[in-house]
Amino acid sequence: MTTPIPSRRTVLKGAAALSLSGAAGALVPALAQSPAAAQAAAPPAAQATPPVTLTAAEGSLPELAGPGPLALFNGALPGPVLRVKKGGMLNVTLANSLKENVALTWQGVRLPAGSPALASVAPGKSANLSLVATDAGTFWYHATSPSLARRALAGPLVVEEAGASAYAADHLLFIQSFPPESGVPIFPVNGAISPTFQGPAGGRARLRLVNATPLFLRLKIRGPASYAIAVDGQPVSEPFELKDGRIQIAPGGRVDVAATLDDADATIIEIETTQDPIRLAVVTPVGAAVTPPTGAPAPLPPNDLPAEIPLKDALRIELPIGDKPGAGAASLGTVKAGKSVVLTLVNSLDAPVSVYIAGHPVRLLDNVYDGWRPWWHDTVPVPSKATVRVAFRAAQPGTWSIIGQRGGDGEVVVSKTYEVTA
Repeated sequence: MTTPIPSRRTVLKGAAALSLSGAAGALVPALAQSPAAAQAAAPPAAQATPPVTLTAAEGSLPELAGPGPLALFNGALPGPVLRVKKGGMLNVTLANSLKENVALTWQGVRLPAGSPALASVAPGKSANLSLVATDAGTFWYHATSPSLARRALAGPLVVEEAGASAYAADHLLFIQSFPPESGVPIFPVNGAISPTFQGPAGGRARLRLVNATPLFLRLKIRGPASYAIAVDGQPVSEPFELKDGRIQIAPGGRVDVAATLDDADATIIEIETTQDPIRLAVVTPVGAAVTPPTGAPAPLPPNDLPAEIPLKDALRIELPIGDKPGAGAASLGTVKAGKSVVLTLVNSLDAPVSVYIAGHPVRLLDNVYDGWRPWWHDTVPVPSKATVRVAFRAAQPGTWSIIGQRGGDGEVVVSKTYEVTA
């Protein structure tokens, strides 16, 4: 991968202001990733990874983020890429060199209640946050505090399938954003501006795209056909083609894409704006051209999620989303493990909201009846002045959070919990 970091003036030149405040319609999938060398070095299933220490400390990257202070893991942007095989143990120590407590959110990772990975670490202290990777997929870790997360205290987590990958090229694209002095955001990908990746000429590359920004991103993949193969880390049961190569990803969301490459021309990934597009990354074809694949790729191996969510006797809860995140009771209620839940998200704001539901992946329900879309979410896009319904089958006992953040500035606009009992 080529990772040029031009001057701030070069980055800003020609960039257009985004117009994403009205985004958050039905999610259209995005990109995936993975270098073969990293896969070869990945630990076998059910074994622990080599120990990794994440040191949270103040830092600065003026060429990307301006003069303001950041909070970084290991002084890097983003934090280290954590990799583990499905079923393996991720061995992580969090060392806190900041002046406030730090806890991590492992976005999309299913953890048991009380997991050490959820512990809060006081200033000057460290703690082991190891976890078992239950599901294969594309996830990310970040400070639970929204203000710290917005200051770049975040990094990617890739849980690889137990078997060999079906893709010769597998690339992670971890997108962050910083508001520069001119008011036009800068969008580093893996800490670089418009990096270049490689993939098999005429073949397909898996692109793992993570939206670690507070913005609803409208993306365009300029190249041959691309297919959504996973949403929020969970495989799509029937991969489908992205219409015109367009995708939208909510803040915190992820989409894996199987991108078909040309035998000569590069595939370009852009953010669409009301003016000129902003280039995020390039995938160049390499090697002897192969016969291009036809039709949708085979589905990824499924994770252990319920095949059915009975809705006839489901617990139905309505969650208003407004300007007062703490309004009303802190808990939405209690549900017994095994029972289904239908959660109705009602957004009264003039901005879209990204709602993260911890503990259980959810299905997006149809607006009219109780049928659902053929993919899972942990991060649900809710358009402005709109209502979205989701469903899940309670399985993990414990108290779990539901956090809604406004698109654009990442402000928390809803903060609730729900409890699952055994």
